[in-house]
Amino acid sequence: MNCGTLRPTVRLPRRSAAVIAIAVGAGAALLPLLPSLAAPSSWLAIDGNIRFTSPSGVTFDWANSGAASPVPGCPAGTVNVTGAGGLFNCGSPGVASAPPNPPSLTPAAAADPTRISSAFIVDPLSSDTTSCGAGDPTTFRSSVKNGDPINGIAYGPGNVPNKDDLSDVYAVSHATANRPELFFGAERLTDNGDSHIDFEFLQSIVGLSGGCSGSFTGHRTQGDLLVAVDFTGGGAAATNALYQWHCNAEPGQQPADGTVCDPGGTAHYQQIAVPGSLAFTVNASAVPCGGWVCRNATGVTAQIATNDFLEGGIDLTVLNFTSCFHTFLPHTRTAQSFTAALTDFAGPAPLTTCRTPNLSTGSTPSGFNLSPGVAASDRLTARDPAGMATPQGTAAFFLCSPGLVSSGGCSGGNAVGAVKTLVSGTATSDTTTATTALGTYCWRAVYTPTGASLGLFDTATESVGANECFTVGIPGAPNAGRGVEQPMPPPAFVNPADNEPVRIQIRRIGLDIAVETVGLDSHGQMAVPASLGDAGWFGGGTIPGSKGNAVMTGHLDGSSSQPAAFWLLGDLRAGDQIIVTTADGSDLRFLVTAVDRYPVGALPLLKVFGPSSQPHLNLITCAGRFNPAAGYSQRLVAYTTLLG
Repeated sequence: MNCGTLRPTVRLPRRSAAVIAIAVGAGAALLPLLPSLAAPSSWLAIDGNIRFTSPSGVTFDWANSGAASPVPGCPAGTVNVTGAGGLFNCGSPGVASAPPNPPSLTPAAAADPTRISSAFIVDPLSSDTTSCGAGDPTTFRSSVKNGDPINGIAYGPGNVPNKDDLSDVYAVSHATANRPELFFGAERLTDNGDSHIDFEFLQSIVGLSGGCSGSFTGHRTQGDLLVAVDFTGGGAAATNALYQWHCNAEPGQQPADGTVCDPGGTAHYQQIAVPGSLAFTVNASAVPCGGWVCRNATGVTAQIATNDFLEGGIDLTVLNFTSCFHTFLPHTRTAQSFTAALTDFAGPAPLTTCRTPNLSTGSTPSGFNLSPGVAASDRLTARDPAGMATPQGTAAFFLCSPGLVSSGGCSGGNAVGAVKTLVSGTATSDTTTATTALGTYCWRAVYTPTGASLGLFDTATESVGANECFTVGIPGAPNAGRGVEQPMPPPAFVNPADNEPVRIQIRRIGLDIAVETVGLDSHGQMAVPASLGDAGWFGGGTIPGSKGNAVMTGHLDGSSSQPAAFWLLGDLRAGDQIIVTTADGSDLRFLVTAVDRYPVGALPLLKVFGPSSQPHLNLITCAGRFNPAAGYSQRLVAYTTLLG
């Protein structure tokens, strides 16, 4: 039923759920109001039931239906509600007096591309024991009320009355064609006495300083939402209202959603009213628990008593919300006044309402051993993971020079050209020739939503992966892993120069093998030796014994897992000696200084292949786990320096 009052009191019937679509309102409109949806859609049932009951047009409820089949696959010892249609299942009891463990998403919920984000919080009770000791570690330890600054709010262990103690609280965000929608629910321990629960949705990423006691971190932002639910009349009558954070005094124009404005000036929570934006209900009769451990004031229960389950939904299209929520923070109050002292909280839990677009990027050119000063550009394509819309917005491009590239790619970089507008989801950077230094360069592309994508998509960054990086003047790492014996070249090849290597010995691991001369493959990577039993010296680089980094590689094993030339290279230790024999019969002695392992793709190519004022020899092979499709997961490098 639609109610014209701001805070209607609904006395709940005993045999059917009462669903209330509350009229709530928004601040200053930033864009024209979009066509109204239901409040919200029927993707998740707001019917006073925890379990799925197969109403027409509904996709999910919080828990499976309980039908005889199908039987989900849950680990032993967990709560397994059969049937289908649930978001969560497979929760489990805690050990001894510890709180229960939350359920996980069902396979169907995890696979639904329109589910954006979800949270299931099992909040400790005052009767629990956690790693922080006896009591509830998530209680407010300082005098705090709705709308106070978030930064600095103190928390720690405490005890609160059952009527104010949160237990299971959950929320989910769902994608629609216009703007997302939010659903939330909670279970009360008891209806014996007035109680007051707030469901707060914040755009800031709110966290805790850590440990069993500390303080909150985060900010308040224009457009934050809070649903206030009050059970009065001894806990049997429910009222609710929606509040929105406003930066400016009423009735002034408000800034754009997402504007940070912490308390201290005119910023405040304002009760709002826009018809059709909020739906809310409580259970009018006892309902079965879901696939997790439900508790009441006396212990574990299979049934949620009348008035002890509440759920609702918010239609962000109707509210014309143009930003992204990132935190779910439910809490309780001591009294009905909106500014009464807060007592217990759950979370704060990550919960985002905006979809993160799938970004694909590609540098032109890519590869290794490119010429200094090469002209380079980057291309970004953004796609909607839910397949509902083509992201609109802009792309900013940044290039990390070799000194700024880390194992994670490019986290900063220098801006390249102007910010570009996406056309059909794609944008290309300006071209840069600031590529004169030797080493690896990586791009970072940043997507920012604009226009119709505001409130639909979150800002996103793509900065990792081989497609985003290229290397100037330095070869790529050899694929010297599980090799295949190749035919050796015929004898009529050019004899090596007198100072070029022909043999390598490492007595520490019993190695005494021939050295082939190798070049680059078609991708600009160092080639590998043809023979599984040989080492390969990169003939396009430094000669062993000369100033610089000479590089040799060797296979770790063969296609049948048989040991190859560098099978025992990982056994080397700092202080071991290596002897390289040159074509004129001279012996060069190198001392191992370090043996390091790197994730594949994170090899410091400049350190291995780059220039040096000292004579070094670096030996490379593969390491880690072998995947038939991707090869070995690591690269092993033994770094050495010339003796004498």
